[in-house]
Amino acid sequence: MGAHGTLPAIDVDGASQDADAFSSGEDLPARLGRWATQGIVLGLVVMMGLEMLVRSAFGWSIQFSNEIGGYALVAVTFLSLASGQLLHAYHRVHFLDRQLGPVGRARLRLGFDLATAAVAAVLAAELVRFEWLTWQSGDVAATSLMTPLWLPRLVMPLGALALCWALLRTLAGDWRRLRAAHGLLGS
Repeated sequence: MGAHGTLPAIDVDGASQDADAFSSGEDLPARLGRWATQGIVLGLVVMMGLEMLVRSAFGWSIQFSNEIGGYALVAVTFLSLASGQLLHAYHRVHFLDRQLGPVGRARLRLGFDLATAAVAAVLAAELVRFEWLTWQSGDVAATSLMTPLWLPRLVMPLGALALCWALLRTLAGDWRRLRAAHGLLGS
């Protein structure tokens, strides 16, 4: 709701400052991924602080911090994808949008998001396959922790699947945007 209890203006091309009326907000899978990402980043800050303290005070290192940091980087990357998509955190190139009308912009957005969803679906399928092969092989990291590799790799298919779900929700918003743009031309 906007000021004075009114609904926000519907912006067919998605260029308004208000929340996009055609797009779904962040859902539970995306929110969980964002919260996990925030927790991981906080954990990394604590771990780096401990590493600096131990190195400066005692002259030795927490040996597994590089390994855990690498796993955390992969987790942050994949678990934040869905939230970023649903919160419109990714850049869009607007030089072509300015040349198109509302229907053209809606079609362009739908086409781009369809292509993105197709690539994300292929990526998710390959990551699920990769995770399954890792699980079956029983591989472990060649480090002192000997981490079973299926564990840190699990975030990759989970994040890709959450992104696919977010893209499906985005496509539904794109479809509503296109129908509304066509409706504006008919009135």
